[in-house]
Formats: sequence, C-alpha cells, structure tokens
Amino acid sequence: MRRKALADQIVDLSRSGAIPIPFRVEHLRAHFADFSESHLTTVLANYERTGDMVVRAKRPSRFERVSRGLYKPL
Repeated sequence: MRRKALADQIVDLSRSGAIPIPFRVEHLRAHFADFSESHLTTVLANYERTGDMVVRAKRPSRFERVSRGLYKPL
C-alpha cells in the first residue's frame, strides 16, 4: 500500500480539525516529528498555488498562502 504524500496528509489534518486553519509549520511539528522544520516549510511553499511543484512539475496545488508562513488548504 502506498503512503499518501506529505502535502495530502497535511490537508487531511486540517480538514479533520487536528490543526487550525490557517496553519503554520509549528502546528505540524507534533504530527510529523520525523520531518525537519525546513522540510515542512519547503513542502508548504512548493505545493502553494505558485510553488515550484505546482508551476514546474505540474502538480495540483494543495495550499494557499494567507500571509508569510501561514497557509490554508484548498
């Protein structure tokens, strides 16, 4: 069985109410202790509407940046 991508897991957490909306990296730490803060920050930025994974790799966006370091799921 294939694991869900980290970006999708973050969206699931926000939709289930496990983290607030909008959310920051600090809200994710308890749920993703195996990942560094810089990795979590990169995932949020890359899967934002104008992020590298969305623009260059043609992946669907998962987040919208509300303000610096603050995101909400799409």
